[in-house]
Amino acid sequence: MNAPFDPAAAAEILLTSLHLPGASEVVPLPGGRNNQVWRVESGARRFLLKRYFWSETDPRDRLGQEWAFLQYLREVQSLDAPEPLAKDASSRCALLEFIEGTPVEISDVTTGDVHAAAEFFLRMNAQRATAGSLSPVSEACFSIESHLATINDRVSRLSSIACDSETHEAAKKFIQSTILPFWTDLNRQIRSVAGSSLSSILPPEERCVSPSDFGFHNSLRQQDGTLRFLDFEYAGWDDPAKTMIDFCNQPDRLLPDHLAAIFHEQTIPSFPSPESLRTRITLLEPLYQLKWACICLNGFLPGHSFTALNPDRSASAQLTRANVMALRAAVSFKPA
Repeated sequence: MNAPFDPAAAAEILLTSLHLPGASEVVPLPGGRNNQVWRVESGARRFLLKRYFWSETDPRDRLGQEWAFLQYLREVQSLDAPEPLAKDASSRCALLEFIEGTPVEISDVTTGDVHAAAEFFLRMNAQRATAGSLSPVSEACFSIESHLATINDRVSRLSSIACDSETHEAAKKFIQSTILPFWTDLNRQIRSVAGSSLSSILPPEERCVSPSDFGFHNSLRQQDGTLRFLDFEYAGWDDPAKTMIDFCNQPDRLLPDHLAAIFHEQTIPSFPSPESLRTRITLLEPLYQLKWACICLNGFLPGHSFTALNPDRSASAQLTRANVMALRAAVSFKPA
């Protein structure tokens, strides 16, 4: 049996590698659904200790992915994300800059915040030719066919939901009456519109460096009002259309249309073939809104569950989110 993880010992190893005093305090923090985080006090300084999730069924190298991305941001002089300080692959831990700030609620998001997020995205892409060592993001898609295949996988998984409770039964009915018929129509429409370009691979120069899980849900507002962005364990290369759509459609921070338009207008012109990118965003937006509906239903899948400690993540709350995202997809969908 493996020994229990000791965050104080892990912090000690990382602090020692930086020739810093030992930790006087290691305090667990709320947050990550997959990863664990602690605030580490060392002398007069604070750090963030982050332990990255890994399992035999999900062996993705989250530590390696985030570390490479954070290093790249520093190389291109982007300071909007935490500074990477030390890592230990054996414990899957990293010591990062601790950012003092408060979560950003969607009701507090200003046009200035949207401009700041767009500038962060553009800055990381201004020198993307130097980011060749970065890996593709988790679920990277470089053709319309691959976008469809990714969402098909998510929709297919939902068929395994069992009616273990009234809420599970409601979720099952929602999938059968809403998700599946909509997916059938949407899949047919996108294939028809894409035509012969369905399997065309997006040229490397039209791809982007993507934070992946990018949105105001992964940001903190500092005391001076500026934003810093967090959580890049899936970051890397992707289709900019997917990144831009997801930024505006995070279920916890749905951007109003006028703010989404500001983000698109600031970012799209900076990429090659902006009209092609704009067309791809219009085509794929309902697809990724449907994807988020599926993600909201993950807790209903066999082997998954909902936390009893957070009512905002309860089964009924997630089913409501899925309904909202499905409706959003239906509004975006423009049948031929």
